[in-house]
Amino acid sequence: MSHLIYPSSTNTEYTRPQLATVITPPPLGAFHAPYSFTDFVDTIHNGLEQQNIEVIGEEYVTSHENNRLFGALELIIPSIEGEYLPAGETGDHRIVLGLRGSHDQSITRGLAIGSQVLVCSNLCFSGNLGGLQTKQTTNIGARLPGLVHDALALIPGEAAKNQIRFDRYKNNQLEQYQGDAILVELLRRGGLSAPQLAKAVREWDNPSHDEHSEFGFSTWRLFNACTESVKPSGAQSNPLLVEQKTGIICDYLDNSVSLH
Repeated sequence: MSHLIYPSSTNTEYTRPQLATVITPPPLGAFHAPYSFTDFVDTIHNGLEQQNIEVIGEEYVTSHENNRLFGALELIIPSIEGEYLPAGETGDHRIVLGLRGSHDQSITRGLAIGSQVLVCSNLCFSGNLGGLQTKQTTNIGARLPGLVHDALALIPGEAAKNQIRFDRYKNNQLEQYQGDAILVELLRRGGLSAPQLAKAVREWDNPSHDEHSEFGFSTWRLFNACTESVKPSGAQSNPLLVEQKTGIICDYLDNSVSLH
């Protein structure tokens, strides 16, 4: 699953260049040094360039009168040969980098990295491949570039691991009835609700996207059927519950293809 930034009437959308117009307020005290949002994002972009990681999409929102920043960047990483790809073939791997921070010390500066990233203005924040969070103290300007570099250095290795996961999903063939049984088991385990189960079955039978059926009745197709069914819809969606459900789904499917 990709990033999740939930809209709110208190949020203001910005492009990366527009972030330069957000005023950085004066310090709140002797141990507070606001770090501008545009410098924060530039530090992240510089770190990605050093890792030869390309940004193919990004979005940013602020809230609480421009005191809080939330964002997500979609990244593309040249992959190694996949475990199940034909010899000599490679494919690009996509991953999401979430970020957040504040000028008023209300939340920490942080990065969240993964194929499943949750960035919400209600303060849900996580990535299944890890990340960092740090308090905004007086020397944050000196510390943050090194912390960002260390976090971003994890991406290529973690992306390679995730590629192995998806290779196994794509090459693990199932009978249609086996997929049906797994979906029911995910309902029992709390990975799907009853309405979500019904949608997952429809997606398992007839995927909405052609690429989900490319490998036949595979774990890849089943994974996408599940993620399509748990995607949030409407303003009342609970992002934390979405995160919990996707965790249950991935853990179960990983075990089914012997990743654990």
